[in-house]
Amino acid sequence: MIEAFLIKPFLALTLITLSCSLLGVFVLWKRLAYFGDGLSHSILLGFILGALFDINQMLALIIFSLLFAVLVGLASSNSYFSKDTIIAISSYFCISLAIILNDLFNQNINLGAYVFGDILTVGHQELWSLCIISVVTIIYSIYAFRKILMININADLAKIDGVKVQFWNLSFLILLAITIALSVKIVGILLMTALLILPAAISRIFAISAKQMIIFSLIIGCSISTLSFKLADIYNLAVGSSIISGFCIIFILSLSLKKITSK
Repeated sequence: MIEAFLIKPFLALTLITLSCSLLGVFVLWKRLAYFGDGLSHSILLGFILGALFDINQMLALIIFSLLFAVLVGLASSNSYFSKDTIIAISSYFCISLAIILNDLFNQNINLGAYVFGDILTVGHQELWSLCIISVVTIIYSIYAFRKILMININADLAKIDGVKVQFWNLSFLILLAITIALSVKIVGILLMTALLILPAAISRIFAISAKQMIIFSLIIGCSISTLSFKLADIYNLAVGSSIISGFCIIFILSLSLKKITSK
């Protein structure tokens, strides 16, 4: 059983894991792992700008995330550098600018807290926001599954088949950006990146079809997060670090088991 004061943090973690497990599969398919990581780190600048201009923090993060996604998308269309290079440069710039602005205007914001998150302080507003984004993610995954899979296999053939490639690529980036914006303050930058990558990566080891990969990612993500959360409570450990460690251990064991059984 989960103690009363941990119910809201547990619900928040479950909702975030649900959304990330589904979106993480698309992230791996579209080779956008670096985008999620880059945005999660860059969002520190969103925290600072929200405080400077006295804007609602959640709104500031959503606006910043959407602008980051659009600008990176536009900058990545150049013929000189890859998308990963553009994301890396943008991420470094945003992090450094966040630190400079925090010092320059004496905001005294503890940026380290956003790296690890503060899941125990989650409120009703955050829970409702996470509920909405989880429902949207589920609906989106159902409708976008075949289209994104076709685009990933061959964008030109998908376009010939009537799939609106640009629309689905942009809509995915927007949904991913909003999900990160709503979740990163709660679970922190490190856990946010892990939840986007690890459940999908583990499911990829065992899945033999695209549909299985999505189902396995959902089951693995929620199961490991729940177990790690409970162990962190029992042994008084940091929640984020416990969950990341749990995912990494399962990933290593799964990969090792797969190699052994495939011989």
